[in-house]
Amino acid sequence: MGHSLRNKVFPINALPSFQMVEAGIDDISWNADIKFEAVKKYYQQVDADILFYFSDIAIQAEAMGAKVCFSPDAMPSVEMPGSSVNVVPPATVPRMAVNAQVLKRMAKEFPDRTLSTMVYGPFTVAGQLAGEQELLRGIVERPGEVLDLMEKCLACARDYGRYLLDAGAEVFWISDPLAALLPPDSFWRFAGEFLARLYDIHPTEPTVLHICGDTSQILKDMVKTGVRAISFDQCMDLLAYEDIVPESVGIVGNIDPVEIIELAPPEEVAASTKDLVATMGVKDNFILSTGCALPPGTPIANVVRFIETGKRALSELTPHAQTLSRLSDAVHRGKRETVSALVSTSLKEETDPLMIVNSALMRAVRKGSACYESRQSFLPEILLMVDAFYQGFRTLEPHLGAAGDRPPQVILGTVKGDFHEIGKNLVRIILETNGVKVLDLGVNVPAGDFLAAVNTYEAPVVGLSAFITGARKQLVEIVNNFNRSDVRPVSIIVGGAAVNPQIAASIGTQGYARDAVGAVKLVKDILGKTNG
Repeated sequence: MGHSLRNKVFPINALPSFQMVEAGIDDISWNADIKFEAVKKYYQQVDADILFYFSDIAIQAEAMGAKVCFSPDAMPSVEMPGSSVNVVPPATVPRMAVNAQVLKRMAKEFPDRTLSTMVYGPFTVAGQLAGEQELLRGIVERPGEVLDLMEKCLACARDYGRYLLDAGAEVFWISDPLAALLPPDSFWRFAGEFLARLYDIHPTEPTVLHICGDTSQILKDMVKTGVRAISFDQCMDLLAYEDIVPESVGIVGNIDPVEIIELAPPEEVAASTKDLVATMGVKDNFILSTGCALPPGTPIANVVRFIETGKRALSELTPHAQTLSRLSDAVHRGKRETVSALVSTSLKEETDPLMIVNSALMRAVRKGSACYESRQSFLPEILLMVDAFYQGFRTLEPHLGAAGDRPPQVILGTVKGDFHEIGKNLVRIILETNGVKVLDLGVNVPAGDFLAAVNTYEAPVVGLSAFITGARKQLVEIVNNFNRSDVRPVSIIVGGAAVNPQIAASIGTQGYARDAVGAVKLVKDILGKTNG
């Protein structure tokens, strides 16, 4: 990764700094004094490792001739594509000059922190100049015209990038969101090759590429651009694609900027951040960030919580990362013979047993699940992985806090007619490692046995696993049994291949989990409300 970004923690862009001044977004966009004041106050509170100026997607298209509209409470946007396309020196473009001035002042204000550009990729700018739909039609009907336009957009991006780097930026960050709309077999010709040429202006320092959305089919071409780190959208499961990215290329991401950092309460921000670090922090090329830019209205307290939690979690994990990574890889590859030895090594290194569970054993299972869903691995490999997981868990189990002799809080089982147990067993194990007492009724469990167990133990949660489609009738019968009974209120949750959130809601359950990690989070949320 060149000048390494390892262990850096930061959100993309600095749009929430809008809240730090009285001016509107339109005034911030044009005034270097106001913009600097906003980002200065923002980064005085937000201890990010990489700093951005307040940036918008329309600036390059505007410089090349597009008409841009401004508003006090919305980001600048292209109102009308350019009637003519020009490439002019960035120092003569007022808003580009503003950003360069802000960077220079940031370099003096924050001399020990790393500054980044925010340059938009040639294909995205071309779409703003020609109209997105016209550009996409053009790659089929008029490819020569599109490539000519791309050359001009490349020249603008190259000049603007150099201008910002000369102003004090060290990281050359390019976002090219429209490139996600290209057919995979057209990506290199119309986007990737231009990005590769653009990165040539900053060959020895950190470079980052962000493309919004699902980039799984173009990921290899993104690596081929020569970029030194790839920023992943929040929709991407990093575990499914980490092996496609060479160890020399950073994996940047990917907390949800809207659903988590903007809209969730601070404790959920912290929990999601810890979970991502536990999952990805063992990778030497992982860089903790958001999946895209934070919206301007994001609560500053949530941004601070993300940064502080991420730094703390990484500092705790990093000393143990190498062994945990080897252990996770051994479990994922089903190497049972080496798993126990690596668990023992981790314990000798005084690694917390729960860290071994979350950042090695469960990490491997989650990676296996992600690869299975993306058709990169298949059932035989999953079975070997689960065997290796159990091998490691048996070695670790004596070192984990037992749930004790308390009555079970969760009744768990696979419903009648269904003999699948892998998912259910993983849920039980992870619940128990988190101190939740579980009564596992096993597989092929008759509907009445769940109600009988709750009557006996008064457990507040029932977890039902259903893998085969025919098991859905059993779910309905079990829910109806509880509804007809006079047992105290019970939360019924479901999971397995035969169900989804819509089915779970339609039959009257209180929740659905797609995997063991989701089930544990759901159970803990329910128990927290019950105990509260």
